[in-house]
Amino acid sequence: MPCRPGSKRWRPQPGSRRPTPGQRTPAPFRKPASPCPIRGSRCPTAQLTPRGSSFPRLAASRSGLTEGGLTGNESESVLYGEPSPGVRLITINRPEARNAIGPVESRALFEFLGRFRDDEEANVLVVTGAGTEAFCAGADLKSVVAMFDPDSKLEPLYDGSDLDAHPIPAEGNIGPTRWTSINKPIIAAVNGAAYAGGLEWACLAHLRVADQHASFGVTCRRWNVGLGDGGTQRLPRMIGLSRALDLIITGRVVGAAEAERIGLVNEVTESGRCLERALELAAEISALPQPALRTDLEAALRGFGTPLEEGLAIEAGLFNSLLDQPEIMSGASAFVDRDHPDRVAGAAPLHLPGAAYAFAERAHRGQIDRHGGGDFIEHPSRVARIAVEHGGDDLAEAAAYLHDTVEKADTTPEEIEAAFGPEMRDLVEALGQDPGIGDRASRRADHRHRVAIAGETARLVYLADRLAGIEAMIERIEAGESPSDLDTERRLGLWRGDVEALSGTSPPPGLVADIGDRLDRLEHLMS
Repeated sequence: MPCRPGSKRWRPQPGSRRPTPGQRTPAPFRKPASPCPIRGSRCPTAQLTPRGSSFPRLAASRSGLTEGGLTGNESESVLYGEPSPGVRLITINRPEARNAIGPVESRALFEFLGRFRDDEEANVLVVTGAGTEAFCAGADLKSVVAMFDPDSKLEPLYDGSDLDAHPIPAEGNIGPTRWTSINKPIIAAVNGAAYAGGLEWACLAHLRVADQHASFGVTCRRWNVGLGDGGTQRLPRMIGLSRALDLIITGRVVGAAEAERIGLVNEVTESGRCLERALELAAEISALPQPALRTDLEAALRGFGTPLEEGLAIEAGLFNSLLDQPEIMSGASAFVDRDHPDRVAGAAPLHLPGAAYAFAERAHRGQIDRHGGGDFIEHPSRVARIAVEHGGDDLAEAAAYLHDTVEKADTTPEEIEAAFGPEMRDLVEALGQDPGIGDRASRRADHRHRVAIAGETARLVYLADRLAGIEAMIERIEAGESPSDLDTERRLGLWRGDVEALSGTSPPPGLVADIGDRLDRLEHLMS
């Protein structure tokens, strides 16, 4: 089933900067402040689901008024969300129109692409369409006709009454398709037909993951409409001139299998899984160190098609621009010290929290959180947020994401050690109950004892786990659920016992106080 990332947070960005043709925006070499969404001061947003879609609920933004005039109601046809740390998702949300792009969607795409480009905490973008029929059918031709029909009641794509006075924006007809300044990975999750301008949007991405039933074609050929959003330039660069001309001249449609064979698609999935796979790939990429990844991406794109000498000069300039970056020294030192995951089995990834989130999201996919009633990943995400708020470091944050992966998923301790090292294995094992102890009371007592002696990080995550469960219980009761149906009285006693068991181990005082306040609130709701 499609993954359902937990509730996330996002920070509004200022209006997008739109470069003039040929203008370059310097690649952001600085490392994001954190690969995890719970650091910083971003605000939670509503959970929106694309109309007619079975895709995951995402923390999606409804943009307010901006420099470009995008309103909240307009932005419902294009959603912008943060499904995992460092990953952003754009969903063209018009399944009833095969996700065609009209003036409203074009404005939203300008805003959201600009937001992704300018957000230093956004590492990878996934673009998809709502529903299962189409990724994007290109421009909404009704709005194109309205450009030249003064009697039309529809909003035109652009003002076509006087193209000299009102020229079509040089940055793209259906969004910023001519931008070349985004040197961060973009992945297209092609969930159906990618025709005409939709094919051009797929080509704007650096990687394409497609459902088995997806199809691609320059279908505007039959309507005497040209490719105006990068298709004549990007397609030959991707699949070679001969194959590109075949598609451009004939307008024939190719399926996902042929698209993969000719290099138009990087990976084909079972139908209904392309978004899941694209988000998984995006999370893996986001967990990597970003500065060198971005300069290498820019060098490859700018250097392709140039004489070798010129391309090497581009590469050298971008490589040299990184030499004074602290991430380069830390990465080189880790390699020399043999503390890199590619060199030593069991070494922790360089970006620990992001890698831990991606691992946990895969491990818990399809599970339901018994505390909050939603997708399971929402619970460890809440635990991680609480741990960080109470002084937890990257190790504590990562352990919070992973703490249930052995006890409540199919992960083994050996897999944790292979991915994150022996210290993380010890933490995760201490944070889980021993299934070999049959008696429930004895099992819980053993668990409390092992946490108490496991160290400060284990105690912090353990108590953050308790506070997360209490908060979720309060939210459900305040939403109208019965305390008796939730077995609240029994759980209340267990939570108090958990805190008392650690009272002699110097637990974080602020966290203990917060737990006490929430338990008092829970008792009040039960009375």
